[in-house]
This record gives sequence, C-alpha cells and structure tokens, in this order.
Amino acid sequence: MKQALLILSVLGMGVVQTSGAAETTFQSNNTLTHTITNISASTNYGSTRNIYSTNSGAHVSSNDEISRAIDNLSAHAKQKEYQLASLTSRLSYERQQQASSAPDRNSAPAIAAARASQVALSNSSGYCARYVRKALQSAGYEFTPNPSAYQYATRGTLANAGFSKISNDMPTQVGDVIVYDRSSSRPHGHIQIFDGADWVSDFRQNGISPYSGVHAYTTWRDSQYVDDASNRGIYLAMADK
Repeated sequence: MKQALLILSVLGMGVVQTSGAAETTFQSNNTLTHTITNISASTNYGSTRNIYSTNSGAHVSSNDEISRAIDNLSAHAKQKEYQLASLTSRLSYERQQQASSAPDRNSAPAIAAARASQVALSNSSGYCARYVRKALQSAGYEFTPNPSAYQYATRGTLANAGFSKISNDMPTQVGDVIVYDRSSSRPHGHIQIFDGADWVSDFRQNGISPYSGVHAYTTWRDSQYVDDASNRGIYLAMADK
C-alpha cells in the first residue's frame, strides 16, 4: 500500500487519509477521479482491505490491482498523446497543401485582384460595389450585380459565384474578398478585394478597414483555394469514450 501511495504521490495526485473507518481519496488532473476507501478501523496497512473505485464503476481491492489500474491510466494517457501527435502531423500536412495551392497570377482570384488594383482611385468615390464587381466579372466570375455592397454576402451572390465564407482569422491570400455589414451610418456596407499587398475597393485602402472603429464583416475566398482542413474539421475534441 505504501508503494501505491508513493506512486500516487509521484503522479501528482493529492492524498488525504482520515482516522477510524478511514477514507482515502485522490483526484487526477481534470480527467479522471478515483476513490480508495479503507474499510478497516485498523491503521495497520497490512491488515486493511482497500477498495479502489473508478468513474467507470470498476473496483479493485489489492495493492497490486491498484498498481495495475495506475498503469492502465498511464497507457491511456500515452494513447491520447499519440492521437494528438497524429492530428498535429495531419494539420501540418494540410497547411503545406494549402500553401502549395495558393492562387497563381493566371488564376481567377489573382486576375480579379490585379484588375481592381489597376483601376483603383486615390480616394473613395463611394462606388466600391461597382469597382469590385467589375473586377470579379473581368476574371470570369458570373453573377447578377447588386445595388449595395453588403448584399454580395447577404443575398448569396458571392457563394453562388464560387466563393466560400472563411474565418476572418485565416491568413489572407490574393483574391480574398471582404464584405462589411451595413449600418445606420453606412446603409450600403462596403466590399473590397485583396491584391496580395493591399486591400482595394474603389480606392487603395490603408488597411483592412476603410473605417475607424470596429465593424462586422465576413471574408470570402474562391472555393477552389479553400483549405480542406477547415472543411473536414481537423481541430477535433479528444473526448474520452
């Protein structure tokens, strides 16, 4: 028993023992909870009977069985560590695939971005939707024009033209389109495209937002260049079963 308690101590588990009909409990870090109950009034470990309980309902009663249970927990932890390493390796591979599939200069996203960059004004004219729409259509994207910039997202125009909505946290690549929601002060919203260096609408912007303050927006990318890792949900919860 002393050996078992020593093992528990090494594993970082808190151990508390009471007198009399003693109850000893320990709890592992976050994942599993176990209980050892001493049902003898004697304080002599050699004459007591220990019952070890786990969350799954299994019970063991000897020090050897307790040691084996701890070994099983260690093996389970190693299995989870292996699964995490496997997912990490797969994610790295998917990122490499994404990098290798970035749009080249002859791709539709790059053509649209180059067109927008070529005709961009030095200051806003208020016609961002017209400029970005023409740039997209010049690259072969087909859709019916909308009167307001925000409608390219809300009416499904970009989605029907072959774009997918991606996380705003994804690294930006050439041809990505951002659509800002409308507001009371800006009823038409805003649309812009990334040319590889700057965000361009009807003018070349100084940054990702043409506004001051924080405003809601969505990011869109040609579906042919969307990272498959995000579609397959590679960030998986490693829940115990």
